[in-house]
Amino acid sequence: MFGKSLKFAVMTLLTYLLQACAAPRIPIGGIAPNLAMALIAIVSVALGRKYTFVMSLTVGYLLEIMLPALPYINMIGYPVCCILGALAFSDKSERKLEEERTLGKTARQLHPHLRTVLCALLSIGIFEAVNLFYTYLTGVALASLPYGRAITDVVYTTVLAGVLQFPVRWWLGVYRLRQAR
Repeated sequence: MFGKSLKFAVMTLLTYLLQACAAPRIPIGGIAPNLAMALIAIVSVALGRKYTFVMSLTVGYLLEIMLPALPYINMIGYPVCCILGALAFSDKSERKLEEERTLGKTARQLHPHLRTVLCALLSIGIFEAVNLFYTYLTGVALASLPYGRAITDVVYTTVLAGVLQFPVRWWLGVYRLRQAR
């Protein structure tokens, strides 16, 4: 238990540092990826909703303090967008799957690697939509450039989540089989 908590704390700090320091250094077409959203999506599927909320709240708060962009967008946007992604794509418990089976629904889940990519796509898509809406409300005329930048960020972040999920899930210990007690 302590090992998992320590890995989670290191992962949270690393997520913030990668977003603050590394993401601006790897732009494509002048657009930096949102590494934090990608890593939080990986944690959403690998560890669950509680870890997602804590990580997204911590990273959003740190980004709001250290790298302010639009007022309060990181502090509010990260937890809300990431929790919406986690609600849709995090692992269902065996109890929830059994409840769905008793109600006659087909109780199955998509493969975790596919759910990670979809979770990142949903989270960053909502985040970019909120950013565009906020920009529009501040009086900036939205032409094709902001939409193109948002779509590029969504695609770039989703691809990074798909690639980074394998080493991150391995490091978190998701691939290890649990021993029977």
